[in-house]
Amino acid sequence: MTIRNGLIALIAIAVALITVAVMRALPAASGPPAALPDVVIDDAVTAAAVSRLSQAIQIQTISWGDARDKNAADPDGPFAELHAFLERAYPGVHRALERETVNGASLIYRWKGANDALAPIALAAHLDVVPIEAGTEEGWPAPPFSGAVRDGVVWGRGALDDKGSVIALMEAAERLIAKGFAPSRDIYFLFGHDEELGGARGAGAIIEKLEADGVRLAWTLDEGSAPVTGVIPGFDGVIALISLAEKGSTTLKLTASAEGGHSSTPSQEMAAAILAEALVKLADNPHPYVIDKNVEAFLHAIAPYTPFTQRLALKNLWLFGGIVKSTLASDPVTAATLHTTTAITIVSAGTKTNILPQQAEAFVNYRIHPRDTPESVKERAAALINDERVAMTVVGANPASPVSSREADGYGQIESAIRQTFGDIVIAPSLTLQGTDQRHYAKISDDAYRFFPFVVTPEDLSRIHGSNERITVENFARGIAFYEALIEGGAQ
Repeated sequence: MTIRNGLIALIAIAVALITVAVMRALPAASGPPAALPDVVIDDAVTAAAVSRLSQAIQIQTISWGDARDKNAADPDGPFAELHAFLERAYPGVHRALERETVNGASLIYRWKGANDALAPIALAAHLDVVPIEAGTEEGWPAPPFSGAVRDGVVWGRGALDDKGSVIALMEAAERLIAKGFAPSRDIYFLFGHDEELGGARGAGAIIEKLEADGVRLAWTLDEGSAPVTGVIPGFDGVIALISLAEKGSTTLKLTASAEGGHSSTPSQEMAAAILAEALVKLADNPHPYVIDKNVEAFLHAIAPYTPFTQRLALKNLWLFGGIVKSTLASDPVTAATLHTTTAITIVSAGTKTNILPQQAEAFVNYRIHPRDTPESVKERAAALINDERVAMTVVGANPASPVSSREADGYGQIESAIRQTFGDIVIAPSLTLQGTDQRHYAKISDDAYRFFPFVVTPEDLSRIHGSNERITVENFARGIAFYEALIEGGAQ
């Protein structure tokens, strides 16, 4: 082959590749992403449901993170008060479902199905909330535990995280019972009381009880992801993200040692400098970024609604994968979905300005992607540091959850309920970056999904665990409708 013929062949191949890439990027979606349908709201019924959410918010079921949490089972405490409120507010549920208290504060509801041959399912939420940061109370438009309802908005700690889900589930069940609905399979409602502390005494104890009873769940649903809007560059609309897994976590304590002494005669080996060198190695060598099949499915789902150049890249990851990966890696949120993250959270050394510390310590927190393990994270960190002067200790290790299936019945039922209540919006798989109670429930579930049926904006994300937590009445009403549709479809 002559040079001329070789160049012609290369040009032909390049043209073919470009043609294929452009064809894959066409056509664009026929219009913008589907808007949310209007919620059919019965004013009286919705007002009553909102009132019950408001009352639940007023009961201060706080997980403090200190000795006060030992009193969660107090029969005169807030969790017992919330249990009693649920019993009064939802008489139909408490006639039709069996209820059991676990560890004095968590709840298991069992809605008995007609067909014992069908594997049960479980819908989960948590009863506890985080405290209000001291000194921030005045920044709220209404007191944070008032449950105030103003201009179509319910204000208060727990409105979104997670009493909104608890009350929406109970409202859905009460309405279905009133209509005469009876499930074919068992449905469990699982309400832990210490999710904000890791869930060991709540969800962990619930799972121990269900395991002892021989219960194996076909699928479970808990919080984790949501229908989101305004958070994806280039995509205008609402996209419902169904999380298939959640990250694990581990923390490594690094301790660097040296002789110490007077600061006037420092040696070349100073504990703080040794530690700093180790931390730089970790920070400068993040875990690899990977676009896996679920991230690829997410990118393909939004691609038709993005501008042409963005669509061209997203539909042709075989060609533009490196560019897309670099773009995603440049943002902390999207980067976190691609890999195990490394966060240096605490660094300490020294007691006086003229004394060389003999030890310097740091804590490095990792949020572990499902393809990694706590053990592999530690091994990688040790190999990167490669310094015998730095001791490494593991402080807690929770592996990432298994990745649930997009082909299983549970995913399909969730997807169907989303279509019924949110319309023809984009739906895509995702990964939950934070920890939820689902890490416990997944142990006895064939598939464990995470979806929160309230539309979330960037502003809402800052409200969760922050100031001015709230939920709109429309959002709450749509969440109730979602759970009704999910229970009716999933219970057959």
